[in-house]
Amino acid sequence: MSLIQPKDLDTELYEEVINQITRFEDSDEDAINQEVQNHIDDAEAFIKTFLFKYDLSKLFGDDDNEPTVKDHAIKKCVKVTTSWFLVRKANPNVNLDKFLQDFMFWVGTEEEPGWIYGIRNGQLNPNWPHLADDPETPEDESQSDVYWTSTKQRVNRF
Repeated sequence: MSLIQPKDLDTELYEEVINQITRFEDSDEDAINQEVQNHIDDAEAFIKTFLFKYDLSKLFGDDDNEPTVKDHAIKKCVKVTTSWFLVRKANPNVNLDKFLQDFMFWVGTEEEPGWIYGIRNGQLNPNWPHLADDPETPEDESQSDVYWTSTKQRVNRF
């Protein structure tokens, strides 16, 4: 189950623009929705790679469950990324510069980090649930972004 649905993109792109980009007939709404859903899935997968320290099933949901954390900023980031993926596919009288500005604000690059890079790098800290601690590892992933471990100092005596 996706965080957003194809109809949720109406805040970013008009329906007729999406129809032009996908190049399906207006009557073939299932094909249009499937094409848009593919781009939504790609955008979510892209964004999840930045948010590895958070509980992604609570943020994005999974095949059986809705997300338990309702965060409009993450939804907006998915919408903007999906829109960027769509308008890159075709440019039917869309001003790409405006979409690039949105994309740079929300995602950015390594040189010019956006919102999602700020979260990944620890500069921004949204109130999202962190991963639960994995007892199989020596560190406690649920406590902090920073952790350390050590072994007892070795003493050599002859």
